[in-house]
Amino acid sequence: MKLRNILIFFIFFYGCKTPDEKINNEEEQPSVIEEKSYKLPLDSETSLYNRLNDVGDIDGQESLLLFNQNANTLQVYDLGSETLKDKIKFPWEGPNSLQGIMFPYGFHYINPDSLIFYSGMFKIIYLANLNGEVYNEISLSDHSNGFGSVLPRSPIAYKDGNVYMQSLPRLPVQIPEDYIYPSNKISKINLDNGTYEEFELDFPEIYDSKVISQQLKMIDIVYNSKADKFVISFPLSDEIYVTDFKSEPQTYLANSDLVVDPIETNKNNTIVSESSLGNFYYWMNSSYDKIIYDSENDVYIRQARAGLSEQQYLNKEFKSKKELIILNSDFNIINKIPYESAEMYYYFFKDERFFWNKNIQEFNLQAGVEDTLFFDSVKLKIN
Repeated sequence: MKLRNILIFFIFFYGCKTPDEKINNEEEQPSVIEEKSYKLPLDSETSLYNRLNDVGDIDGQESLLLFNQNANTLQVYDLGSETLKDKIKFPWEGPNSLQGIMFPYGFHYINPDSLIFYSGMFKIIYLANLNGEVYNEISLSDHSNGFGSVLPRSPIAYKDGNVYMQSLPRLPVQIPEDYIYPSNKISKINLDNGTYEEFELDFPEIYDSKVISQQLKMIDIVYNSKADKFVISFPLSDEIYVTDFKSEPQTYLANSDLVVDPIETNKNNTIVSESSLGNFYYWMNSSYDKIIYDSENDVYIRQARAGLSEQQYLNKEFKSKKELIILNSDFNIINKIPYESAEMYYYFFKDERFFWNKNIQEFNLQAGVEDTLFFDSVKLKIN
C-alpha cells in the first residue's frame, strides 16, 4: 500500500501504554491491556485508516467487514483465523454501483442480505448484499434537514427495517449571536420507502448557553435488541441516554475523570484559520467518543479521551490519554481501563475480550509496516 493513498489528515497519533490500575468497589479486575499477538493482513490497495468497517456473523464465523474506497470492494476478514476470507467488488457506475462513499459516510452490517451504506455527499442510503448487488437506494435529498454527522463517520442504528440517525438542522451561513439552535433530533428512516419521523432528544444541560463546536454535538448510537432499547452517547455528557423513543429516556452515569468542563469556541481566536476553529476546539476539548455494544457478553464500552493543549494541536502532537468505561447490561460500571493511543478505527469482541487497533502511526508508519493491522485487547469481566 502506498503512503500517498493514506488519509494524511488523520496521521497524528501515538502509541499505547499498558496501565495497571483499579477502580473503587471492584471485587475483580479485568486483565490489563494484553500484548498478545493479534493482527489482520491488508492488501496493497487498502488504507490503514478506514472508518468504514463493522463486525457481524457470516456463515457462523465472526467477521470484520471493511469497505475499501480505493477499490470499491468490501473485504471480509475471518476473526478466528485472522485471514482475509473474501473480496466483494462493487461497480463504480451503473444501477448496481456504490457512489459517493466519502466523508461523511456510514456503514452498518445487518446480515449477508442487508448491508447499509450511507453517502452524506449524495444524501443516499444504499442497500446491498454480499453478492455485490445494490438492490435499493433511498434518497434523502428532498428533506428539509440533513442526516448523519459533521464528523467523518455517521453512526447508524438499525431496528425492524428502519435506520436511526441523527438529524442535522440547516444552519444559517452567518449565525447571529442571538441565534437559538434547534433541539437535537434523531430520525427513523424507513428502508422500503424513505419515509421518516423525528424524535426529539435535546442536548444535556452541559450544552446550555454555551458556544460549542458542532463536532462536539454529534451523538453515537447503538441498538440492543435484547432490551429493545437504543443507547445514546453525547460527547460532553457524563450520562448515557437509554430510550425506546416511546417514553422518556432514562439516564445512567458512565463517566470518566478525563472529561472535564468544556472550552467554548472563541470566534475571535486567530491561532488557526476561521474554517479550522471547529476542529481546533474539538481537539482542545475532552469528550466521549464511542459507545459500543457486545450482544454475546451483554456489555457496553464507552470510550473517553482527554483534550489537547494549543501547542500540541499546532505541533500536530495528537497523543491523548484515553479510557475504556465498561458497563454491564444494567448500565453499572464494571471497570475503567486507562491507556494512551491513537484513534480507534477498528474494534471487535472475541473470546470474552475486547480488541482494538494499536497506534497506527507507531506500529505501521514509523515501523514501515503497511500490510498489517495490529491489535491490543483487554479481558472483560462478565457477571
